[in-house]
Parts: sequence; structure tokens; C-alpha cells
Amino acid sequence: MKRIRVFKWLWLLIVLSNCYYPVYQPYPVGEPKAQGSTEPRSEPVLTSGEGVEVLAEGVAAITSTVDIARDQALKDALRKAVEQAVGSFINSETRVENFQLLSDRIYANSEGYVSSYRVLTESREGDMYRVVVRAVVKQERIENDLQAIGILIAEQGMPRVMVVVSGGHNPDDGVSVETKIISRLAEKGFLVVDPQTVARNIGAEQLRRLVEGDTQAALFAGMRTGAEVGILGRLNLTEEMKTVGYSQGMNRFFKVMLDLRIIDLQTAEVLGGYSAETAVPFSKAGALENAAEDASQAIIDKVLTRWKRRTNVTQIYCLNASYEKVQRLRSELRTKLRGVREVVTRELIGNTALIEVVSETATPEVLEQLGTRGIAVGFEIKNWTANRIEIKFTE
Repeated sequence: MKRIRVFKWLWLLIVLSNCYYPVYQPYPVGEPKAQGSTEPRSEPVLTSGEGVEVLAEGVAAITSTVDIARDQALKDALRKAVEQAVGSFINSETRVENFQLLSDRIYANSEGYVSSYRVLTESREGDMYRVVVRAVVKQERIENDLQAIGILIAEQGMPRVMVVVSGGHNPDDGVSVETKIISRLAEKGFLVVDPQTVARNIGAEQLRRLVEGDTQAALFAGMRTGAEVGILGRLNLTEEMKTVGYSQGMNRFFKVMLDLRIIDLQTAEVLGGYSAETAVPFSKAGALENAAEDASQAIIDKVLTRWKRRTNVTQIYCLNASYEKVQRLRSELRTKLRGVREVVTRELIGNTALIEVVSETATPEVLEQLGTRGIAVGFEIKNWTANRIEIKFTE
């Protein structure tokens, strides 16, 4: 019986020892981890939260004690984890150009963007301490902050946005929502075309066709106003009487139906849409304001989501073109321009051709590379507006 009890106690101790997960305790000064060891210290997960998981390595010089160097290496790893997450929104050139701004506003506060992390390996290598972590980075917060400091919009070449909302039977309703959306876009750093400029350059018939989804009207509007993106649509406001909760009698409700499209005004491509119904009791102005607020945030999210895909379409109109010249230019564009995903010949009619370059870079950068990447096909650049470049082949 005595042997059985001893065996049970030993078995219990073994089980408990295997379940024990020690939290991090710094090594005492003078008792550093064995040099070259890759055995990780246990590191508790700090917090929970949604985000993207990344692996990052941090390094620090051991100038005083090992535990201080370890803390510095850990901070370096978390900073690099955040840098990786930033890289999913903006390209390397934009990061270099805005390095100081990113360092001051985002990298310096890297801990605030990391929802959790765990140390995977760490080691002392001579006078250096190295830490590898798996971190969960809050991308949504990074996106919001990049948007707040204007980097996401600047990377797209500061595109101009035109907003047109038709109010149906009451034009003032459309103007009210349109004004609110413009205000919210401007607050987020978007360049918005003034409504007076739109009215001065586009007639009533063209505006009607534009709101109805006419492709040619969209291209015309972009050319006349200089806008690259259009927020276009209509609203319908109705009233009805119904009871609210336990109230006595009937109350007036205002219902707003809002249907919008996001259009690339250089290509007439539909970038996204928004459709919603908002009902508010007692206040017509409140119903219109709520509809505009909801639409503004949804539109901004859709535009930024589109930009995060890092795809841009640049149209190159070619004069004095031939099949041979177009094919040679396509081949050169594919191999010599940075970030190109696809080059497509859309049409070749007579001596005029249209080539579309689908790339991770904005049109201004494509334009710059046309003159600096050593393209062998002879041509000269004639005009450039927004996403359209016009060239003329030379003999």
C-alpha cells in the first residue's frame, strides 16, 4: 500500500510539472543565457485582439546588461512587425519618402498597434541579443492612421473626387446629402471638386445621364472637371405615419433610400456601390444627415479597400501606331516598368491604338518610368491627364 501511495504522488507530480507554463522572469545580471542558445524563454500573450499575424526579428547591442538588451531587441521586433503591416498598405518607395513621418506617428508607437505577441526564439550572439516574435498587428488602426496623415491618398497621386447626388422630386434633398458627403470626404483628406465647378462644366442633360450610369457621360465628366473618381447616384425621400413603441397616436417617419456608385471617371470602371435605407422619426433633416453619414463612411471604406489592392489602370493612347510598334511597346512595358501586372492592347484602329497598363503604381509613376527606364521603342509623350497618357510613335 505504501508503494502504491508513493507511486500515485510521483505520477501526480509528473502530470503537474508538464502542465506548468512559467511566465517570463528576467535572468539575473551575471547569469545570461548560454551564448548561441535558441531555446525560447516563455513569454505570455499580452492581450487578445483581431489583426494580422506576422513574424519579426529584433536585434539589440548588449552595452550594459543582458536584460536591458533583451528589452530593446523585443521593442525592435515589435516595431518591425508594425513596419511589415504598414507595407501591406503602401509600397516601399512611399515608405522611404515618408520615413520620418511614419517613424514619428506610427513606428514610435508600435506597441499600440500590436494586440498580442509571443517570443518564439531568442539568443545571445557575442555582443548582440536577438529575439524572434510572432505578433498580431491591428491593421485597421494602422489603416485609419495612414488615412489620417494622408499617406494612403497621397500614394494614389491625390486623386480628385466628384460627388453628384440627385434628389428626385426635391433637388434640395440631394444637395443636402451631397454637401454632407463632400464635407466628410474633405475631412479625411480627399481632394473634392467644388460643386460649382461641376455645375459650370457639365450641363443638366449630361448630369442626368451621369447619374443614370451612362459610360460616355462619366468619361466626359472626368475630362471636363479633372476628377478621377465619381460618387454618383440618387436618393428618394418618403414620409409615412406609424406608431412608435407605446406612444399614443401616429408619428411621422422620414425614410431615405440612397443608391450610389463609385466610378473611375478615366475608364468608366465601377469601383464599388452603396445602397441603403434609413428611417428616422419626426425629423427630415435628421434622416438626410444619418443617410449621408452612413454613406460617407461606407464609400471611404470601399475606396480605400480598392486602393489596398494596389492595382491601377493607366491608359496609353498611341498615335502613329502600327501592330509591330504596339507589340514591341507592350513587351518593353512588361519587362521594364516596376510593379506591372498586365499589359493589354484594347484596340488598334488605323494608326491609333489603346494600351492599358495594370500596375501596382499610380499613373504619375508610370509616366515617369516611361522616360527613365530605357524603353527602346521610339516615342514622344504628347499629353497626360489623370490616368491617361498620350504618346506618338516616332520613326
